[in-house]
Amino acid sequence: MTGEASNTSGFVRFLSDNYDDGFLFAGVSSRRLTNTELMAHLERHPAVTSGVVAVEIAGRSAEGRPIPLISFGTGPTHVLMWSQMHGDEPSATLGLLDVFSALERFPDREEIAEIFNRTTVKVLLMLNPDGAERFQRRTGQSVDLNRDAATLRTPEARLLKSLRDEFEPEFGFNLHDQDPRYTVGDSGKVTTIAFLAPAFDAAKSDNPVRIRAKKLAAEMAEMLHPYIGGHIARYDDAYDGRSFGDSMQRWGTSTVLVESGGSIGDPEKTHIRKLNAVMLLGALHSIATGGYERADLGRYDTLPYNTKNLFDRIIEGVTLTFGDDAPPIVADLGVNFREDVDLQTRAVTRVPVIADIGDLSIFSAGERVSGQGRTIAAATLRIGEPLGE
Repeated sequence: MTGEASNTSGFVRFLSDNYDDGFLFAGVSSRRLTNTELMAHLERHPAVTSGVVAVEIAGRSAEGRPIPLISFGTGPTHVLMWSQMHGDEPSATLGLLDVFSALERFPDREEIAEIFNRTTVKVLLMLNPDGAERFQRRTGQSVDLNRDAATLRTPEARLLKSLRDEFEPEFGFNLHDQDPRYTVGDSGKVTTIAFLAPAFDAAKSDNPVRIRAKKLAAEMAEMLHPYIGGHIARYDDAYDGRSFGDSMQRWGTSTVLVESGGSIGDPEKTHIRKLNAVMLLGALHSIATGGYERADLGRYDTLPYNTKNLFDRIIEGVTLTFGDDAPPIVADLGVNFREDVDLQTRAVTRVPVIADIGDLSIFSAGERVSGQGRTIAAATLRIGEPLGE
């Protein structure tokens, strides 16, 4: 190997420095990726055409769309990843396309060789293609796939469970997007990435499986600290036996939930896509070398929980009038932007929607604007409805 010594922190730094010009898969840029487009990208992806990774159709969705399974590595430690089980949560799907590029682009890096030689990785990419087609959370059968681990009523859930049982992975990565308006504890800072080692029982007990997941999550948080320190949180660990993360932990697979959140000024989550790619490669290297075993459990336990104290925009000090019914008042307006997607053209319209009215001084905002001198008839404002000009 040339350059830095073989260690995960150095590898992560190398990946971050070489992302844009090194292994960003430029073939796809839109977060609103359909299954047809994904399959076309995989057909011409350099890692696929060169044989660095193998692609097969693991199964099909309820509406018959193919669910690709990407495999690489020949090592004894088995790792299973699955992305986009909620159809409108695509950050990890795009980041994984970059991961595959890195495997092909940097074959001489010792860390890449260690991943290939010490782990076998399988990735279910876009597990919910019917939801992705509509850019909606639920499947084409209107089921929340991440609440179907107990009954396995959907073909997509049965596919994930059967692969877990057949492959018997030691580690699992449950890859999601969360509301970009979550904040880190009481800091007021937006949560860019949230981690969770899910509970396997209602008592939130620890056992070797969950402790291993906590250590890996702590290691991943430490990897990202130089880049998004202060913007890393912990997802709520309330137990739900219907959820796949909780169930995977219960079934013996040390599972880390990754929730890609928000980043001010980055509505397309291009930076978060990069973080996913760098973080997942770093995590694979840490698993391959056993580096995660040295992680401080306290690092995980002290991660602040997600809170929800952010609006996209706060308009401060607007005068609201009530006609003859009541005197006017001065209030703040909390506004969030709803994304309306044209499923034919994929064009996105950002619609400002009223989220709250009143004293919002304790909340954070992506943008604060003064409403002084602006008068609005209160009758025109409805929570959950668009804000007129």
